[in-house]
Parts: sequence; structure tokens; C-alpha cells
Amino acid sequence: MTTKLTPILEVAKDVLKPAGLRGMHVDDIAATAAASNKSMSLTPEEFSRKLQGALAANLKLKSQKPSFVRVEGKKKGQYKRGWYRLKVDRTAPVIAQVVAPETDKAFTGKAGEYAVMSELLFWGYNASVMSVDSGIDVVASKDNKYFHIQVKTAAEKEGGRFSFSIRNSSFTLHHDSSMFYIFVLRRKLSNEYVIIPSSYLQVLVAGGKITPGPTLGIVISVDANGKRYMLNGNTNVDVYVGNVGGIIC
Repeated sequence: MTTKLTPILEVAKDVLKPAGLRGMHVDDIAATAAASNKSMSLTPEEFSRKLQGALAANLKLKSQKPSFVRVEGKKKGQYKRGWYRLKVDRTAPVIAQVVAPETDKAFTGKAGEYAVMSELLFWGYNASVMSVDSGIDVVASKDNKYFHIQVKTAAEKEGGRFSFSIRNSSFTLHHDSSMFYIFVLRRKLSNEYVIIPSSYLQVLVAGGKITPGPTLGIVISVDANGKRYMLNGNTNVDVYVGNVGGIIC
């Protein structure tokens, strides 16, 4: 509950604001109030005496929060006589929830490519975005080995689902041991990466886990705890989450 201050305490509040945690002695508060014509027609001595009583009463409030506190001395548990400061409100501010706007797929896709390239650089890969998308978005190299990467990015849908599609013709054309697919899961204001070798996706297609067709439809779902990742509801891909270093293995 907000404490309603008496006029003399309102004056003390205004005087103490610039002092911060250092605070001021009641005599100095009174002198400052007199110099700024806020002493309520009282002499500095009268103002100081009345203020001392008002501050003492404020510190003893039970049903309301005190607005002032005593200033600590050099030794712990001791206070400087006659010194006061404003009480710091430690109530956490209410922060409005930031929600990323929906963007065009072209923006989302390009953002995913640059996010992946940035992550690769953090892991020590020399990475470059291809000028023309012919089924390979990023080329990365490390330890004299080169890797081709196709990036697929999707925003989270209801139920923790992320939907992707890969052109089968492109998948077949670039299928080799140096090809990796990085699925970027855009979750609110952060990204997660599921890095799957092309060879393993081929195993899933052959096993009927991914239905073949003109496009390969892939849905990665994340449970409510963010600990279990399933591909098309039938294949656990936890081991591929965030495993950027696994590209070179």
C-alpha cells in the first residue's frame, strides 16, 4: 500500500531525492528546505525538530510501507545518528512481453541462413552463404574438409510443431556424405538447430518414416518441456539438436 506522506515528509522526500543512498542529516535537510523556501514558515531548528519526529513515526509504520530508512554507519548494524535517506523500492518492474512479428517466408528463410552461418563461425567453421540457391545454402570448411548445408527455417506453431519441406529433386541431386540439413526452429525470440546428415534422412525415406514424393514433408515437434524432439512423430532426433560440432565427424 502506498504511504500518504505529511507535508513535512513530502518536503524531505524532494530534498532527499538527489542525495540517493548517501542520505542527509535532518539539520541539512532543514537548511536545504529553508534555502529553497520550502520550510513551511518554520525556522531551520523548528523544521529539523518536527522532521525528526515525522521520520521516526514513518519508520514505525506497520500497515503501510515506510518511505524512509536510516543511513547505516561504518560498522554493520549501526546507524548514523540523525541521518536518513529514501527507501529504495525493490519491486521488480513489469516488463512487457516482446513478441516477434510474423514475417514473409523469404525474410524468415534468409534470417535462418545467416543465423546458421553465425553459429558455424562460433564453432570454428569458415562459412559462406551461396549467392544462388541451387539446393545448397551454405558452404562450410574446417580442418581442410568442406561441407554443404541446406538450411530450412520454420516458426513455431501450436503444439510445438515446426513444418519443413525439401524438394525431392534437390535432395536426390545433392545426396552425399558431405551434405547436411540444418533445421532452424524459431522459438519466440531464439533459435534451435537440428542438424541431420543427408544420409540419415535417406534412411528415413527408405524406411517410410518420411513419405517420398515431389517434396519431402518434415515436421519436428518439441514436447512442452523442450526435452524431446520427434521427426514426423515417429523418430526421435534429440541427438541431432544443437550438435554443430557433429558436422565434421
